Amino acid sequence: MHTIQFECPEAKVAEALDMIAAFAVGKPQLYAKLALPVSPAKEAGFEKLAQEIAKTIRPRASQTVRLEVLRLVLFGGDTFYDQKGEADPALRNATGALSKALRKFSIWDSPLDLLCERRRETVPSGPYKGRYQGTRYIPTRLGKRVREILQEQKIL
Repeated sequence: MHTIQFECPEAKVAEALDMIAAFAVGKPQLYAKLALPVSPAKEAGFEKLAQEIAKTIRPRASQTVRLEVLRLVLFGGDTFYDQKGEADPALRNATGALSKALRKFSIWDSPLDLLCERRRETVPSGPYKGRYQGTRYIPTRLGKRVREILQEQKIL
C-alpha cells in the first residue's frame, strides 16, 4: 500500500475526494498546513534587535536629513512622487549614511534591506515606457517595528 500526498485548492477538496474514493483503503484523512508558532526566544531577539537599531539610527538634532530619510524608508516613500521627479543628492547621501549605520546589524550587501524592500519603479506606459522613474520603499516587519519604537519616543 502507498500513501499519496498532494495539494488541492480548498474549493476542490470534496471533488478530489470523490474522484479518489474508489481507490482509497479506509477513511481519507485531510491535513492542512499550519503556520509555525513564533518562538518566544526568537520574538525576544527580534524585539531586542529592533530596540538596538532604533537606538543606533535615531537622528541627532543636527541630522535633519537623517530624519527625512527615516520617514522615506520607514513610512514607505516613493522618490519619484515625494521629490516630484527631481534628484536629491543630499537624500541619496543620507540613505548611504543610514545604510552605513546599519552595517553592524547585517551581513547583507545592503544593510538597508533590514528596514525596507526597495522597488525600482519604471514608467508604465507612453513614450517613456520602461524608463526608470524612481525607487519605492516598502518597510519590512523589522522596519515597521523600528518605526513604532521611534514614534513612541516622539522622534518620528
